[in-house]
Amino acid sequence: MIIYIVRRMTKEVFLGVRFLISLYFILISFSLPPQERGTLIVLSSIYFTLALITYLRPDRMKITNRVLDVVFAPSLVFLSENAYSLFSLPPLIVVHTNRNPVSAGLLLVASIALSVYMLRDSTLSLFSTMILIVASPVSALIPDFLSVIRKERKSMTDLRGAYRKLLKEMARWERERKELENLRFLIDTSTASDSVEDFLRTVKDRFSVRRIHIIPKRSVDSYEVLMDRDRGLLSVPVKLEEGNAVIIFELESPFQLNDPLLVGSLERAGRMVSLYIAGFKDDSSLGRAINIS
Repeated sequence: MIIYIVRRMTKEVFLGVRFLISLYFILISFSLPPQERGTLIVLSSIYFTLALITYLRPDRMKITNRVLDVVFAPSLVFLSENAYSLFSLPPLIVVHTNRNPVSAGLLLVASIALSVYMLRDSTLSLFSTMILIVASPVSALIPDFLSVIRKERKSMTDLRGAYRKLLKEMARWERERKELENLRFLIDTSTASDSVEDFLRTVKDRFSVRRIHIIPKRSVDSYEVLMDRDRGLLSVPVKLEEGNAVIIFELESPFQLNDPLLVGSLERAGRMVSLYIAGFKDDSSLGRAINIS
């Protein structure tokens, strides 16, 4: 529907421009001698008649539509012998530039040739008219250039948005990949280790932990992970079959607590201590730390 409306409007623009040009030459013909006047009126009438037929039967008059202005417009300018009639050609160049570049090019060449012929005695008028004629196709191309620039700008904006989204997705995938690697490491290490000390030593070497302390507790207030950012300590309370324990990870730097991946991996490692220790039956061991260094 939109394409049909655009084509209809384009045909109406062509018809309107041709009608005005025909009317222009008919009006200036009254200032010519009778013989030249008749010739100009007849040619103008034929020109507009063909333009009207082209408007009504565009499918059958495609070739005529392309050559009509190239044949008649320069001829009318030449027969009028009026330098002002040169200004009737730029509108035709403009309407043909985006539709029929060949016709626009031929009209441009014809306009320059007629300007040289009709204004050869006035250098200033000649160059002024030629500048106007050459500017006509340029002005017709400006909307297309702006449209292309607008589309390219939108494409670049969409591309930057897609690139930022891709970076976020890649960062998420990389984080998930590292998290799966750490989880696999913990599972493999827990399977291969014979004791909790061997398991925690391997964890210490893997995650750059300075020391690990296991403190037996009869009870704990909460099983939430606690962080001491001043001293770089991560405390993981663990529920055992008999009693509880608090696994304290002493990190190399307090800034390591800002890494959620590291904190999550150490929390899992602390919870897995329950796989090795069922509990502390001896009350004398409560509160005494088992140090892994």
